Amino acid sequence: MAFHFVAIMSHYHRGARIGWHYSAPDKLDKELINTFFTKVKKKCGDVHFGIHKLSTESLSWDSVVDKDEFFADVIATKEMDTFIDYVSRDQKLSAHDVAKFLLTIIPSSHLKLQKLLYYCYAAFLERTGERLFEEPIVAYKYGPVIESVFQDFKIHGSSIIDYQEDGEFVLSTEKNAVTPSFIKIVNSEHGIVVIDCILDVLNTYGELDPFELVEKTHQEGGPWHRVYKPGENCVLTDDLITQYHQYAK
Repeated sequence: MAFHFVAIMSHYHRGARIGWHYSAPDKLDKELINTFFTKVKKKCGDVHFGIHKLSTESLSWDSVVDKDEFFADVIATKEMDTFIDYVSRDQKLSAHDVAKFLLTIIPSSHLKLQKLLYYCYAAFLERTGERLFEEPIVAYKYGPVIESVFQDFKIHGSSIIDYQEDGEFVLSTEKNAVTPSFIKIVNSEHGIVVIDCILDVLNTYGELDPFELVEKTHQEGGPWHRVYKPGENCVLTDDLITQYHQYAK
C-alpha cells in the first residue's frame, strides 16, 4: 500500500495544471507537508491549491493517474522546490496581463488603455509600496506609456481594441464565467488587492474618454509633466509617482 499527497495549481502561462506529488509506503510525513506549506507561504504568499490525499498499490505517479483520471493532465513533480519556483514565477504579473483583464471589463482604445494601466499601477504602488508589474512606464507625447503594451496593440490605432479571451480556457458554470485573465490576476501574489485597485480605477476613470485621461495625466506637477522631453521616452520612476501622482488625479 502507498499513500499520496498531491497539491495542484493551474499554471497560467503553461495553460496546464501543475502538481507537487509526495508519496510514502507507510504513512505521510506531516512535518514534510508542513514544510511544504511553510515554504510556499514564505516565497509565494497566500496561494490556493487543490489538495488531494489518496492511496494506491504503488508509489508511482502513474498509479495515481490509473486510479483517477482527474489527475491525467497534471504535470507532476516530486521536487518541492521546483514546484514552488513554478508557482512563484506564475504569480508575477506583466503589464500585458493587466491590460488583458482591463479589456475584458471595459473595451478601450489603445490610448485609453495606456492611461488606465498607469492609474492601476499608481493606485497599487500607493497602496502597497510595490510594483504592479516590472515593465517601466515612460513619458510619451500623450502621457504615460508601457512600451511593450504599445507594441502589442498599436495596430488598432484610435479604434476600440477588439480583444477576445480564448474561449477554450474560460471556466464556466450555469451562473458565471471566469476568464483566464481574471484567474491570472486573482492568483497573483497580491491578487485581491490588485483586483480592488483595478476596480477603484475603473470606477473613477472608466467613463472618461481618452483625451480627458490624457489631460489628467498631463496636469502640471504630476509625474509625466516633471519628466517629459519630446522624443526621449523618460521613465516615470516609482519615486516620482509616489511623490507627485496626487497632481495627476
